[in-house]
Amino acid sequence: MKPLLAVLAVAALATACVIEDRTPTGSRRDDEAIQHLLVAYARAVEGGQWEPVRALCWDEATYHVATPTGNLVLPIDSARTRLLPPGKTPMEVRILRSDARQEGDLAAAWLLSGRRTAAGAPESDWTEHLVLRRIGGEWKILVIAPANGVRRRI
Repeated sequence: MKPLLAVLAVAALATACVIEDRTPTGSRRDDEAIQHLLVAYARAVEGGQWEPVRALCWDEATYHVATPTGNLVLPIDSARTRLLPPGKTPMEVRILRSDARQEGDLAAAWLLSGRRTAAGAPESDWTEHLVLRRIGGEWKILVIAPANGVRRRI
């Protein structure tokens, strides 16, 4: 009788143990498309090319900036001078890290890049938060929000 109770107790415990599945939603194809979009965004910013940057964005995309007096939300077309370096001087952009999370047709990504605006100038760390959405099977940028506190490196 005791061996039977022991077997039943072990069986009950074994069925109660369930491995929790924390697999992110989305597919590898989505993840690759999101990473490709982030790289294309960095390359377009690096080249100072507005048309490729704009093509990666949804028609009604916005640019969010935290200011001392509150948040400033601009239509993406009004943020051109904030996204690209002034003048025709392209900058060097190196992606240091990207971290994206996807839930269905929405994704959020942190993009940390090293940026140098002129030859010999110190490189700055630049962090941006981007919100993406799959629209018509293609990922587009909905929101670009630079994080506060750009840090200079020598």
